[in-house]
Amino acid sequence: MKTADSVSQTVEEYLETIYNMSMEGETVIGARLAQKFGVAPPTVTETLKRLVRDGYVEMDNKRQVRLTEAGYRIAESVLRRHRLAERFLVDLLGMEWHQVHEEACRLEHVISGKFEEHVILNLKEPTTCPHGNPIPGLVPNARTYLSDCGAVRLSTLAPGETATILLISEVVEDESALILYLHQRGLTPGTRLTVVSQGRKLNPDDSEESVVLLVDGREVSIMKSIAPKIWVTR
Repeated sequence: MKTADSVSQTVEEYLETIYNMSMEGETVIGARLAQKFGVAPPTVTETLKRLVRDGYVEMDNKRQVRLTEAGYRIAESVLRRHRLAERFLVDLLGMEWHQVHEEACRLEHVISGKFEEHVILNLKEPTTCPHGNPIPGLVPNARTYLSDCGAVRLSTLAPGETATILLISEVVEDESALILYLHQRGLTPGTRLTVVSQGRKLNPDDSEESVVLLVDGREVSIMKSIAPKIWVTR
């Protein structure tokens, strides 16, 4: 069995994506992975065959994909490096939280264990990345973090309910765009909010319904399709 240091970048990216989807309770199938990576379904099928062959994933008779323990270990190693890199860029280099995802994607494949140790030491054992996602090895169980925190999707809250943003989903096609969208509206992990309305058109010309939130005494509206990507605690 290969180690986390010897697998290809493509394998790492597939495993961490499958991990994130599983963590958020999503069914993992080839079509969803093709959408995420922007590639043709046959490309995903061939990659999944290799992942099954190498013992990183299993597929049932419905073609649903699940990580094996070996797959989990590699995914958590990659995500640990990614999220520590984000903390390094924000907390030590002073970059904004919405600017670091793509940089961390590059760093996650090359940083060493020594780098991890120094970041953890200098930042006094951070438990989450700037977007609120758990750092494997620094929380009791990153795989069950959402349920352990009692988190729900913002889209499930009823008008009048109050909650605090826990994290921003990593199961999106363009995470950097999502983070920037939320940054511009002041919706960051730790933000307390109250739902004003779910699924309302603010004016007749709107192409999509909005979710309206009350944050620090001001109304903030987001596209309804964004609400499921925000995990909150009541």
